[in-house]
Amino acid sequence: MILYNFYEQKTKKIFLFLIIPKGITTFAIEKSSLMQEITPELQPRWNAIILDVLKKLIAICEEHHITYYCCGGTAIGAIRHHGMIPWDDDIDVFMARPDYDRFLKICEETDLGDYELHTPYNTDNFFMYFSKLCRKGTTILERRDTPCTYGLFVDIFPLDGTAEDMEEALRLKRHFTKLQNRLAIISTRYTFWEWLRLLGDTYEWGRFCYKMRAFLGRKSYRRQLLAKLDSIARQHAFGSTSHVVVYPGIYGDKEVYPRAWVSGPVKFPFEGLEVCLSGGYDHYLRHFFGDYMQLPPIEKRESHHYKEYFNMDAAEPIEVVMHKVGRHYCK
Repeated sequence: MILYNFYEQKTKKIFLFLIIPKGITTFAIEKSSLMQEITPELQPRWNAIILDVLKKLIAICEEHHITYYCCGGTAIGAIRHHGMIPWDDDIDVFMARPDYDRFLKICEETDLGDYELHTPYNTDNFFMYFSKLCRKGTTILERRDTPCTYGLFVDIFPLDGTAEDMEEALRLKRHFTKLQNRLAIISTRYTFWEWLRLLGDTYEWGRFCYKMRAFLGRKSYRRQLLAKLDSIARQHAFGSTSHVVVYPGIYGDKEVYPRAWVSGPVKFPFEGLEVCLSGGYDHYLRHFFGDYMQLPPIEKRESHHYKEYFNMDAAEPIEVVMHKVGRHYCK
Protein backbone atom coordinates (compact mmCIF):
# COMPACT_ATOMS: atom_id res chain seq x y z
CA MET A 1 0.00 0.00 0.00
CA ILE A 2 1.30 3.42 -0.96
CA LEU A 3 0.07 6.47 0.92
CA TYR A 4 -0.01 9.86 -0.74
CA ASN A 5 -0.84 12.88 1.40
CA PHE A 6 -0.84 16.32 -0.10
CA TYR A 7 -2.39 19.66 0.66
CA GLU A 8 -3.97 21.56 -2.19
CA GLN A 9 -3.62 25.15 -1.04
CA LYS A 10 -5.99 26.84 -3.43
CA THR A 11 -8.85 24.44 -2.82
CA LYS A 12 -8.16 24.20 0.92
CA LYS A 13 -8.80 20.47 0.93
CA ILE A 14 -6.71 17.65 2.28
CA PHE A 15 -6.78 14.51 0.14
CA LEU A 16 -5.55 11.13 1.28
CA PHE A 17 -5.14 8.64 -1.55
CA LEU A 18 -4.83 4.99 -0.67
CA ILE A 19 -3.79 3.01 -3.74
CA ILE A 20 -4.61 -0.59 -3.13
CA PRO A 21 -4.71 -3.57 -5.47
CA LYS A 22 -8.49 -3.40 -6.04
CA GLY A 23 -8.59 0.31 -6.80
CA ILE A 24 -8.28 3.69 -5.22
CA THR A 25 -10.09 4.91 -2.14
CA THR A 26 -10.29 8.66 -1.73
CA PHE A 27 -11.01 10.67 1.37
CA ALA A 28 -11.63 14.42 1.23
CA ILE A 29 -11.69 16.73 4.23
CA GLU A 30 -13.50 19.93 3.33
CA LYS A 31 -11.92 23.05 4.80
CA SER A 32 -14.08 25.70 3.12
CA SER A 33 -16.26 26.10 0.05
CA LEU A 34 -14.65 27.10 -3.22
CA MET A 35 -17.94 28.23 -4.67
CA GLN A 36 -18.60 31.94 -5.00
CA GLU A 37 -21.94 33.21 -3.78
CA ILE A 38 -24.08 35.82 -5.46
CA THR A 39 -24.87 37.55 -2.18
CA PRO A 40 -27.91 39.77 -1.63
CA GLU A 41 -25.57 42.72 -2.04
CA LEU A 42 -24.34 41.46 -5.43
CA GLN A 43 -27.70 40.22 -6.69
CA PRO A 44 -28.99 43.56 -8.06
CA ARG A 45 -25.86 44.08 -10.13
CA TRP A 46 -25.87 40.47 -11.36
CA ASN A 47 -29.50 40.79 -12.41
CA ALA A 48 -28.85 44.14 -14.11
CA ILE A 49 -26.11 42.60 -16.27
CA ILE A 50 -28.12 39.60 -17.48
CA LEU A 51 -31.20 41.79 -18.02
CA ASP A 52 -29.02 44.02 -20.18
CA VAL A 53 -28.06 40.92 -22.20
CA LEU A 54 -31.74 40.01 -22.53
CA LYS A 55 -32.44 43.54 -23.75
CA LYS A 56 -29.79 43.08 -26.45
CA LEU A 57 -31.27 39.72 -27.46
CA ILE A 58 -34.73 41.29 -27.79
CA ALA A 59 -33.29 44.13 -29.90
CA ILE A 60 -31.63 41.66 -32.31
CA CYS A 61 -34.83 39.63 -32.60
CA GLU A 62 -37.02 42.67 -33.22
CA GLU A 63 -34.65 44.10 -35.82
CA HIS A 64 -34.47 40.84 -37.76
CA HIS A 65 -38.04 39.58 -37.16
CA ILE A 66 -36.94 36.57 -35.14
CA THR A 67 -39.38 35.01 -32.68
CA TYR A 68 -38.11 33.97 -29.26
CA TYR A 69 -40.01 32.69 -26.22
CA CYS A 70 -39.07 32.83 -22.56
CA CYS A 71 -39.05 29.32 -21.15
CA GLY A 72 -38.69 27.42 -17.88
CA GLY A 73 -38.31 29.52 -14.75
CA THR A 74 -38.02 32.70 -16.81
CA ALA A 75 -41.53 32.14 -18.18
CA ILE A 76 -42.86 31.50 -14.66
CA GLY A 77 -41.13 34.66 -13.48
CA ALA A 78 -42.74 36.71 -16.26
CA ILE A 79 -46.24 35.49 -15.39
CA ARG A 80 -46.07 35.21 -11.61
CA HIS A 81 -43.58 37.92 -10.67
CA HIS A 82 -43.44 40.12 -13.79
CA GLY A 83 -39.71 39.62 -13.53
CA MET A 84 -37.12 37.16 -12.32
CA ILE A 85 -38.07 34.60 -9.70
CA PRO A 86 -36.46 36.07 -6.54
CA TRP A 87 -34.40 32.95 -5.86
CA ASP A 88 -33.33 32.49 -9.49
CA ASP A 89 -30.31 34.01 -11.22
CA ASP A 90 -30.50 33.07 -14.89
CA ILE A 91 -32.62 33.76 -17.97
CA ASP A 92 -33.63 31.14 -20.55
CA VAL A 93 -35.28 31.51 -23.94
CA PHE A 94 -35.88 29.16 -26.85
CA MET A 95 -36.36 29.66 -30.57
CA ALA A 96 -37.78 27.41 -33.26
CA ARG A 97 -34.90 25.91 -35.23
CA PRO A 98 -35.26 28.18 -38.31
CA ASP A 99 -35.15 31.30 -36.10
CA TYR A 100 -32.38 29.83 -33.95
CA ASP A 101 -30.18 29.20 -36.99
CA ARG A 102 -30.83 32.70 -38.29
CA PHE A 103 -30.01 34.20 -34.91
CA LEU A 104 -26.66 32.37 -34.82
CA LYS A 105 -25.82 33.48 -38.35
CA ILE A 106 -26.70 37.12 -37.64
CA CYS A 107 -24.58 37.13 -34.49
CA GLU A 108 -21.68 35.57 -36.39
CA GLU A 109 -21.81 38.22 -39.12
CA THR A 110 -22.62 41.27 -36.97
CA ASP A 111 -20.51 43.38 -34.66
CA LEU A 112 -22.36 42.90 -31.37
CA GLY A 113 -20.41 45.56 -29.53
CA ASP A 114 -20.37 44.77 -25.82
CA TYR A 115 -21.85 41.30 -26.41
CA GLU A 116 -20.79 38.02 -27.98
CA LEU A 117 -22.39 34.68 -28.77
CA HIS A 118 -20.84 31.45 -27.51
CA THR A 119 -21.85 28.16 -29.12
CA PRO A 120 -20.46 24.60 -29.20
CA TYR A 121 -19.10 25.45 -32.67
CA ASN A 122 -17.03 28.52 -31.78
CA THR A 123 -15.94 27.93 -28.17
CA ASP A 124 -13.40 25.37 -26.99
CA ASN A 125 -14.72 22.90 -24.39
CA PHE A 126 -18.25 24.32 -24.63
CA PHE A 127 -20.11 21.32 -23.24
CA MET A 128 -23.73 22.13 -24.13
CA TYR A 129 -25.76 21.87 -27.32
CA PHE A 130 -27.24 25.35 -27.09
CA SER A 131 -25.94 28.91 -27.14
CA LYS A 132 -25.25 31.78 -24.78
CA LEU A 133 -25.46 35.47 -25.54
CA CYS A 134 -22.87 36.94 -23.20
CA ARG A 135 -21.78 40.31 -21.87
CA LYS A 136 -18.16 41.11 -22.65
CA GLY A 137 -16.03 42.38 -19.79
CA THR A 138 -17.37 39.76 -17.36
CA THR A 139 -16.38 36.17 -16.55
CA ILE A 140 -18.10 33.04 -15.34
CA LEU A 141 -16.84 29.48 -14.91
CA GLU A 142 -19.77 27.08 -14.55
CA ARG A 143 -17.90 23.82 -13.98
CA ARG A 144 -14.64 23.53 -12.13
CA ASP A 145 -13.59 20.45 -14.10
CA THR A 146 -14.22 22.10 -17.50
CA PRO A 147 -11.89 24.87 -18.73
CA CYS A 148 -14.52 26.96 -20.47
CA THR A 149 -15.35 30.56 -19.56
CA TYR A 150 -17.54 33.28 -21.04
CA GLY A 151 -19.36 36.37 -19.84
CA LEU A 152 -22.59 36.56 -17.87
CA PHE A 153 -25.26 35.29 -20.21
CA VAL A 154 -28.75 34.48 -21.39
CA ASP A 155 -29.23 30.84 -22.46
CA ILE A 156 -30.75 30.26 -25.91
CA PHE A 157 -32.16 26.80 -26.70
CA PRO A 158 -33.14 25.45 -30.13
CA LEU A 159 -36.66 24.07 -30.39
CA ASP A 160 -36.74 21.27 -32.96
CA GLY A 161 -39.27 19.10 -34.70
CA THR A 162 -39.26 15.42 -33.89
CA ALA A 163 -40.93 12.18 -34.92
CA GLU A 164 -44.72 11.93 -35.20
CA ASP A 165 -44.61 8.61 -33.35
CA MET A 166 -44.14 9.39 -29.65
CA GLU A 167 -42.06 6.28 -28.94
CA GLU A 168 -39.68 7.18 -31.75
CA ALA A 169 -39.54 10.79 -30.53
CA LEU A 170 -38.60 9.61 -27.03
CA ARG A 171 -36.00 7.22 -28.43
CA LEU A 172 -34.38 10.08 -30.33
CA LYS A 173 -34.38 12.29 -27.22
CA ARG A 174 -32.74 9.59 -25.11
CA HIS A 175 -30.11 8.84 -27.74
CA PHE A 176 -29.37 12.55 -28.08
CA THR A 177 -28.92 12.82 -24.30
CA LYS A 178 -26.35 10.01 -24.33
CA LEU A 179 -24.35 11.75 -27.04
CA GLN A 180 -24.60 15.10 -25.27
CA ASN A 181 -23.31 13.48 -22.09
CA ARG A 182 -20.29 12.25 -24.05
CA LEU A 183 -19.68 15.80 -25.26
CA ALA A 184 -19.70 16.96 -21.63
CA ILE A 185 -17.36 14.12 -20.61
CA ILE A 186 -14.71 14.92 -23.21
CA SER A 187 -14.91 18.63 -22.36
CA THR A 188 -13.74 17.97 -18.79
CA ARG A 189 -10.12 17.88 -17.70
CA TYR A 190 -9.04 15.64 -14.86
CA THR A 191 -6.10 15.59 -12.53
CA PHE A 192 -3.92 12.48 -12.52
CA TRP A 193 -5.64 11.27 -9.35
CA GLU A 194 -9.11 11.74 -10.81
CA TRP A 195 -8.10 9.68 -13.82
CA LEU A 196 -6.98 6.88 -11.51
CA ARG A 197 -10.19 7.05 -9.49
CA LEU A 198 -12.20 6.25 -12.63
CA LEU A 199 -10.43 2.92 -12.86
CA GLY A 200 -11.35 2.15 -9.27
CA ASP A 201 -15.09 2.22 -9.99
CA THR A 202 -16.53 -0.14 -12.60
CA TYR A 203 -19.45 2.25 -13.13
CA GLU A 204 -16.97 4.86 -14.35
CA TRP A 205 -15.16 2.71 -16.88
CA GLY A 206 -17.33 4.04 -19.70
CA ARG A 207 -16.36 7.59 -18.77
CA PHE A 208 -12.72 6.53 -18.69
CA CYS A 209 -13.00 5.09 -22.23
CA TYR A 210 -14.58 8.26 -23.63
CA LYS A 211 -11.95 10.40 -21.96
CA MET A 212 -9.22 8.16 -23.32
CA ARG A 213 -10.75 8.55 -26.79
CA ALA A 214 -10.64 12.32 -26.31
CA PHE A 215 -7.06 12.12 -25.07
CA LEU A 216 -6.07 10.55 -28.39
CA GLY A 217 -7.95 13.11 -30.50
CA ARG A 218 -10.25 15.50 -28.68
CA LYS A 219 -10.98 17.90 -31.54
CA SER A 220 -11.84 15.21 -34.08
CA TYR A 221 -14.03 13.32 -31.59
CA ARG A 222 -15.77 16.57 -30.65
CA ARG A 223 -16.52 17.26 -34.33
CA GLN A 224 -17.94 13.74 -34.69
CA LEU A 225 -20.21 14.16 -31.68
CA LEU A 226 -21.48 17.55 -32.83
CA ALA A 227 -22.20 16.12 -36.29
CA LYS A 228 -24.23 13.29 -34.72
CA LEU A 229 -26.12 15.71 -32.47
CA ASP A 230 -26.87 17.95 -35.44
CA SER A 231 -28.10 14.96 -37.44
CA ILE A 232 -30.61 13.97 -34.75
CA ALA A 233 -31.77 17.53 -34.10
CA ARG A 234 -32.36 18.23 -37.80
CA GLN A 235 -33.86 14.86 -38.70
CA HIS A 236 -37.40 16.27 -38.55
CA ALA A 237 -37.91 19.85 -39.68
CA PHE A 238 -39.65 22.14 -37.23
CA GLY A 239 -43.36 22.18 -38.09
CA SER A 240 -43.29 18.98 -40.12
CA THR A 241 -44.88 16.90 -37.35
CA SER A 242 -47.22 17.52 -34.41
CA HIS A 243 -44.42 17.22 -31.81
CA VAL A 244 -41.52 19.43 -30.82
CA VAL A 245 -38.55 18.85 -28.55
CA VAL A 246 -35.84 20.78 -26.76
CA TYR A 247 -33.14 18.17 -27.23
CA PRO A 248 -30.61 19.67 -24.80
CA GLY A 249 -33.29 20.23 -22.14
CA ILE A 250 -32.80 18.69 -18.72
CA TYR A 251 -36.34 17.36 -18.14
CA GLY A 252 -35.97 14.08 -19.98
CA ASP A 253 -39.07 12.74 -21.75
CA LYS A 254 -41.05 15.85 -20.78
CA GLU A 255 -39.03 17.80 -23.32
CA VAL A 256 -41.18 16.22 -26.06
CA TYR A 257 -44.59 17.90 -26.26
CA PRO A 258 -47.27 19.06 -28.75
CA ARG A 259 -46.27 21.68 -31.31
CA ALA A 260 -49.70 23.28 -30.75
CA TRP A 261 -48.35 24.69 -27.47
CA VAL A 262 -45.87 26.78 -29.46
CA SER A 263 -48.05 29.49 -30.95
CA GLY A 264 -47.92 33.22 -31.61
CA PRO A 265 -46.08 35.19 -28.91
CA VAL A 266 -47.87 36.80 -25.97
CA LYS A 267 -46.12 39.65 -24.17
CA PHE A 268 -45.65 40.01 -20.43
CA PRO A 269 -43.87 42.68 -18.36
CA PHE A 270 -40.49 41.60 -17.07
CA GLU A 271 -38.28 43.84 -14.93
CA GLY A 272 -39.20 46.92 -16.93
CA LEU A 273 -39.06 45.12 -20.28
CA GLU A 274 -41.69 43.34 -22.33
CA VAL A 275 -40.88 39.71 -23.10
CA CYS A 276 -42.49 37.06 -25.29
CA LEU A 277 -44.05 33.80 -24.14
CA SER A 278 -45.67 31.25 -26.38
CA GLY A 279 -49.44 31.53 -26.69
CA GLY A 280 -49.66 28.02 -25.26
CA TYR A 281 -47.66 28.93 -22.17
CA ASP A 282 -50.24 27.58 -19.72
CA HIS A 283 -50.20 24.06 -21.22
CA TYR A 284 -46.41 24.20 -21.48
CA LEU A 285 -45.81 25.31 -17.89
CA ARG A 286 -48.35 22.93 -16.36
CA HIS A 287 -46.75 20.08 -18.28
CA PHE A 288 -43.40 20.81 -16.66
CA PHE A 289 -44.26 22.38 -13.31
CA GLY A 290 -47.89 21.64 -12.41
CA ASP A 291 -49.56 24.58 -10.62
CA TYR A 292 -46.86 27.07 -11.47
CA MET A 293 -48.80 30.02 -9.99
CA GLN A 294 -48.51 28.51 -6.53
CA LEU A 295 -45.37 29.56 -4.69
CA PRO A 296 -43.35 26.53 -3.54
CA PRO A 297 -42.76 26.03 0.19
CA ILE A 298 -39.92 28.15 1.53
CA GLU A 299 -37.68 25.11 1.99
CA LYS A 300 -38.09 24.26 -1.71
CA ARG A 301 -37.23 27.70 -3.03
CA GLU A 302 -33.86 26.47 -4.13
CA SER A 303 -31.28 29.13 -4.76
CA HIS A 304 -28.77 28.76 -7.56
CA HIS A 305 -26.72 31.62 -6.14
CA TYR A 306 -23.44 29.69 -5.99
CA LYS A 307 -21.05 29.63 -8.95
CA GLU A 308 -17.67 28.03 -9.42
CA TYR A 309 -16.20 31.42 -10.24
CA PHE A 310 -17.40 34.76 -11.55
CA ASN A 311 -16.09 38.28 -12.07
CA MET A 312 -18.54 41.03 -12.94
CA ASP A 313 -15.76 43.54 -13.56
CA ALA A 314 -13.42 41.91 -16.07
CA ALA A 315 -13.02 39.21 -18.70
CA GLU A 316 -10.26 36.91 -17.50
CA PRO A 317 -8.24 34.37 -19.53
CA ILE A 318 -9.10 30.76 -18.84
CA GLU A 319 -5.58 30.07 -17.53
CA VAL A 320 -5.98 32.78 -14.90
CA VAL A 321 -9.40 31.53 -13.84
CA MET A 322 -8.31 27.91 -13.52
CA HIS A 323 -5.31 28.99 -11.47
CA LYS A 324 -7.55 31.02 -9.16
CA VAL A 325 -9.81 28.03 -8.49
CA GLY A 326 -6.78 25.83 -7.87
CA ARG A 327 -7.44 23.57 -10.83
CA HIS A 328 -4.33 21.90 -12.23
CA TYR A 329 -5.13 19.09 -14.58
CA CYS A 330 -3.70 16.82 -17.20
CA LYS A 331 -5.51 15.98 -20.44
